[in-house]
Amino acid sequence: MTLVNSEKEFCININGLSIPCSVTVSLKAKHIKLIMDFNGLRVVKPLKAKISEVDKVLKSKSNWIHKHYISFQSIRVQEDERNWESGEKILYLGDRYELRIILHKKKLTFIDFDGYQFEISVNENLEGSERKAQIEKAIRKWYAQKAYETIKIRLDYFCMMSGLKYNAMRVKDQKSRWGSCSKKGNLNFNWKLIMSPQWIMDYVIIHEVCHLRHLNHSREFWDLVARYMPDYKKAKLWLKKNGSGLCLR
Repeated sequence: MTLVNSEKEFCININGLSIPCSVTVSLKAKHIKLIMDFNGLRVVKPLKAKISEVDKVLKSKSNWIHKHYISFQSIRVQEDERNWESGEKILYLGDRYELRIILHKKKLTFIDFDGYQFEISVNENLEGSERKAQIEKAIRKWYAQKAYETIKIRLDYFCMMSGLKYNAMRVKDQKSRWGSCSKKGNLNFNWKLIMSPQWIMDYVIIHEVCHLRHLNHSREFWDLVARYMPDYKKAKLWLKKNGSGLCLR
C-alpha cells in the first residue's frame, strides 16, 4: 500500500465511548477501509475521497467500530491480568499448553517445552510484577525464535514449489498485519503466528510468497494462492474470527 500522508490522531465518540482514530491516505486504495487494532481505529482512504465520505462510513459502521474496539480492549485487559503462574495455559501451534513455573538461583530465565507443557525456570529472588515481566519477556523471545525457525522452513518449501525467490525474511511484532511483502522482495511475518495452527501459518506464508509475483490482490494473485492452497478462504475466515485471540492471554 502506497502511503501519501497521515493526518493527526483524533477521537470519535460512539455511544459515549471515546475511540482513538487516524486517517491514512493511499494512492492504491479504491475504497475507504476500516482497520481496528489495540491502538484504536485506522481509516485508509483513497486520495480523492473526501472527509465527508469518511464521516459517512464511520456513521454507517458505528456499531461495528464500537463492538470491535471493545473486543480488542477486553483482550488487552486479559493480557494485563495474566499472573504467569503454574496452571495457566498459553497457545502454541493451535493448542493450549499448561505452564509450570520453577524457581531457581540462576539469573537467567529458561524455557523448556516437552510437547505437553511449558516449564519456565525463573530467578527465585524476582517477585510480583518483576517476575511476571521477566517470564513474559522470555516467552515472547522464545515464541519469536520458534516463529522464525518454523516460518523459514515452510517459506523455503513454498518458494521451492513456486519457483519464486525472496530477498530477506524477518519476524516482527506487527500490530495489524500477519505478513507483508515489499517491492524489493523482503518478507515480514508476525511472531504471533506461532500460536496459530500450522495450516493457518502456511496460508499467511503462501499469501506473501504469491505477492513476490503479484504485489496486489488481483484475480491472478488469488488464483496463484489457490494453486498452493485450494481452501485458502477457510484460512482467511479462521483468521478473521480467531486472529484477535492470538495473544499472550
